[in-house]
Amino acid sequence: MSEAAQHDNAKPFDPDGLGGDLDDDPLPSTVDELETTLLQGPFRWRRRDVARNAGVSVLSARKLWRALGFASVDDDDVAFTDEDADALERTAGMVRAQLIDEETAIAFARALGQNTDRLVSWQVEALLEHMVNCSHPDCAAGSASGAVAHIGPILEDLEHLLLYTWRRKLAAAVRQIESPGEEPGALTADLSVGFVDLVSYTRLSQRITQHDLGVMVQRFEALASDVITAGMGRVIKTVGDEVLFTAPEPLDAVAIGLTLCEATTDDAVLPPVRVGISHGPVLRSLGDVYGSTVNMASRMTTLAEPGTIATDGYTAAMLTQFESLVLTPQPRRKVRGFGLVRPFLVARTDGRDDKLLIALD
Repeated sequence: MSEAAQHDNAKPFDPDGLGGDLDDDPLPSTVDELETTLLQGPFRWRRRDVARNAGVSVLSARKLWRALGFASVDDDDVAFTDEDADALERTAGMVRAQLIDEETAIAFARALGQNTDRLVSWQVEALLEHMVNCSHPDCAAGSASGAVAHIGPILEDLEHLLLYTWRRKLAAAVRQIESPGEEPGALTADLSVGFVDLVSYTRLSQRITQHDLGVMVQRFEALASDVITAGMGRVIKTVGDEVLFTAPEPLDAVAIGLTLCEATTDDAVLPPVRVGISHGPVLRSLGDVYGSTVNMASRMTTLAEPGTIATDGYTAAMLTQFESLVLTPQPRRKVRGFGLVRPFLVARTDGRDDKLLIALD
């Protein structure tokens, strides 16, 4: 049978089970074997073959793969596996059954593509750093064989951990939908928004080695993530020297900010941080947050001194009920986009309040 005839009779699933199961296959020992294991089979199809078997146009298939962040290929390239065909057919099936529309399917794909790209980069970089510091004979730092030797044995566990984490996160999100005051499908909500900024990051980045800079950034992101999560907050994104987070109430955000200020003050690696907080309506979209509340929190960060928290008058008024906090008004400042604004510094009084203590043990 000619190649053209084979493609004309293409089926989206592999009847011979070429992908196999990781439990049944020997561990990959070369880059090519690892790639085949990860893709669960060889490249067998062209784009139009996969699209035809899924019952969608080539344009729709191209839009999905572009949203997932995959490299562009020519329509005549044999660059797709049975798993690619299965993924496209499943996506088309959800749209065809009117469970979601095509726009939502593309949004799902874009979220997966962007976040898994960062996830994979993060994991590979962590693995390579481990290999550099590893004394095991298989740790051939910087070599492909060394990377394969590490990835092969842990591949199934990493895959399981990814699915497990996704399910736990989705379960929490589903539960949140039914929480008091939460409207299903609501795009806006009243939240506390916080920015945490490393002080003098630009100057430090020019004075220390790239390795030390990497250690500092990783330590900052890890500490911020742990404190925010333990404090009932949510990390929205990290951008080098800055972390954006949300919390249900101003006191939650203050507890996160105070804990980070105190932790970095006593840290031998990290410089101090400054924190800006604002509470109000927030637009939520595609995992990010937008609106004037977010902008105000960002502006407050620039007005905070090292090791302190700054907030706006509206948020400060919500915090006055807590005797364990002291709110110090500052001179009015001209804030871009908001005009004259009186910021308030937020600090802990001599008394201790369990609500302001975030334990990481």
